[in-house]
Amino acid sequence: MTGDVSGTETVATRLTPQDIERELGDNGGSNADAVGMPLGPWKIDGFKWFSSATDSEMSVLLARTAKGGLSAFYMPMRRLVGNRDTRNDAIYGDVTPSTELNGVRIQRLKNKLGTKSLPTAELELKGARAWLIGTEGQGVKEISAILNITRLHTAVSSAANWARGLAISRAYSKVRKVRGGLLQDNPAHLRWMADETVKYWASTHFAFLGVALQGALEQGWEAAVRNTGASQLIPQDKAQTADLLRLLLPVMKAQVSVASVHGLRNCMECLGGVGYCENNEDGGLMNVAKVYRDQLVNPIWEGTISVMAEDCVRVILDKRLGDSDVLANVFAPWVRHVLEVVGAELQMEAEFIEERLQRLLDVARGATKEELLYNGRDVLKSIETITSGLVLLYDATTSPDPIALKAAQRYIRSKSPNVTTQISRDGLEGAVADDKSIFLGSSNLQPSVSSKL
Repeated sequence: MTGDVSGTETVATRLTPQDIERELGDNGGSNADAVGMPLGPWKIDGFKWFSSATDSEMSVLLARTAKGGLSAFYMPMRRLVGNRDTRNDAIYGDVTPSTELNGVRIQRLKNKLGTKSLPTAELELKGARAWLIGTEGQGVKEISAILNITRLHTAVSSAANWARGLAISRAYSKVRKVRGGLLQDNPAHLRWMADETVKYWASTHFAFLGVALQGALEQGWEAAVRNTGASQLIPQDKAQTADLLRLLLPVMKAQVSVASVHGLRNCMECLGGVGYCENNEDGGLMNVAKVYRDQLVNPIWEGTISVMAEDCVRVILDKRLGDSDVLANVFAPWVRHVLEVVGAELQMEAEFIEERLQRLLDVARGATKEELLYNGRDVLKSIETITSGLVLLYDATTSPDPIALKAAQRYIRSKSPNVTTQISRDGLEGAVADDKSIFLGSSNLQPSVSSKL
């Protein structure tokens, strides 16, 4: 699954009222879906090689029409059997209506590595009835809102899976004894997992920045942002917000999903052999192996990393966005505005972000499409580092939690090749205390405190 749908061979044909009557007469079928609503006037024929959520009640799909190009369609998955109007029965529950698949034949289910509870299938469509969504021939444009939501969902769910793995790791560290002591008191273990926690925080802040931008677009800045802690982070101008979100969405989808895979692998390692086992006791409470398998689909779902890099390059080169230069006219001013809000307390970290920003602008300035595509994954990493570091710095200045400041500094310094992480002998005790507070939430946890899963 590459995310490229331009080569689809699925075809949609507009039916006349006479065509519909003739089809109903030929097969004695129904003109209503499973809840009694009329079926659409379009007939879909073709084959979908990778269709997720096969047990859903409806589907949104792309198909070609006689006018050319791809159009978007809403297709109920099931329709009523027979021609009796059972709408009221279906609504009020007096009768359970008999239904059948709406011109859909399931060829086979995919045998996937993970997400096995979500049935993914190869579907043959033959006479499936559907409704056109929006303008004919503008299918990709019409489903762009869905793509935004699914990309946001992928990023946030990736962070959630990672959070689950870290929660299991924290719980395990509080009870697992190694060489006579608990893992939660082992300095090497604490440093490792504190670094992993900081990476998780960076990805989560990045993902929820996308949620905040989407919320500001849908509800308006006044309703969604004013009088909140994000008032200096989310642009007030709607066009700027839209362009910024358009640039960042493919980046966060790609980078957060991949980082979560690596993070969950480390969570498995944290548990040793326990992490590698299928732990299904207590409803799978400690089954980080399943979470890891399920997470592996997110860098692929809704477009692979290469597809996201290509999309990001497309945005950078799109002359319709940001007065012909979305990086220089939207992204860079936004970054510099937030850095001004951060202030002088984090000057070294702010200078690092400014340096990375300038390097990105230099790479993009005058570059051809081929050059940017060749460096596409590096572009994703640069935008991620700048944005994640920026939101962590912003959080550190607006949050009363001192751990937020330590997390921001640690993340940014980990991205700088010029910063050493060597700790002096005198500073070791303080560094271990910081690691413990970042990973476990407090350097003075009481043994009686139960872990939050």
